[in-house]
Amino acid sequence: MVWWVLLGVACGSAWGAGAWFRWAYGRLDVPVVAGRRERLGLYDVAFLSGEGERVAETAMAVMLLEGRLSVQDKVVTVLDPVPRDAVEAAVVRVVGPGPRRRMWRRLSRLGRCPAIDAVGDRLAGLELVVSPSRYRVYEAADAASLMARVVSAVLGLVAVGFALARHGPVLVVLGVAVAAVGGGELFRWGTYWLPKGATQRGRAALAKYERRCRRGEWVPSADGGPGRGEADAVVLCEVACWGLRERLPALWEAVRLPAYSGSPIGDGPGLGGV
Repeated sequence: MVWWVLLGVACGSAWGAGAWFRWAYGRLDVPVVAGRRERLGLYDVAFLSGEGERVAETAMAVMLLEGRLSVQDKVVTVLDPVPRDAVEAAVVRVVGPGPRRRMWRRLSRLGRCPAIDAVGDRLAGLELVVSPSRYRVYEAADAASLMARVVSAVLGLVAVGFALARHGPVLVVLGVAVAAVGGGELFRWGTYWLPKGATQRGRAALAKYERRCRRGEWVPSADGGPGRGEADAVVLCEVACWGLRERLPALWEAVRLPAYSGSPIGDGPGLGGV
């Protein structure tokens, strides 16, 4: 019978998507790393302050201050393609070997790269942020669960219509249709919307580092490479906490604002075609 096929699809979609949502929701509860609490580094504070894009900005600021990246007229160029960590490797790969305009587009991709996700996942293990990679799966499962319930409701109504037209068991078909939609909703029972970003504990840790930065008590020199002076370390501290705009405005304009004037410069894919 046609209505049984429709009801089977309705139940499968609603319950399957509901189970996926429940699984993704449960994965957000990352166990706390055992042992003493680790000190936060430059990328850690940047992620707490501005998530993935702030980490990418901080890595670019490191490269700029060390002369391994240049900015001129909103054009970003990697001068030294040898990275010192995984985040810098992502910057080199996404920016590519040539001069780049429209870095605001590439910054969005950088903020979602696996190297930066790894920073967020480590902080999630310390209960400072929600895991970024798992949060994206959670968002997709949440949207799929909602769509599946809508689809199952429509299929249920169509099945009831077929049962009425062919003098079938209307009440039974209606009951199964309600069970399909209700079953999908039951998978969400006891859950609530989890916000993205820093947890309450993470916000408290960020506030502590911001206070230390204002007082000049936190200079992340241990996170830097050779040749960096104390003044540059202070700039990086402030970039991680509050962004590029105040301390490195040229880089901020290059990564935040699209350029429509001047002679065109090719903006092909970076290394690896990204």
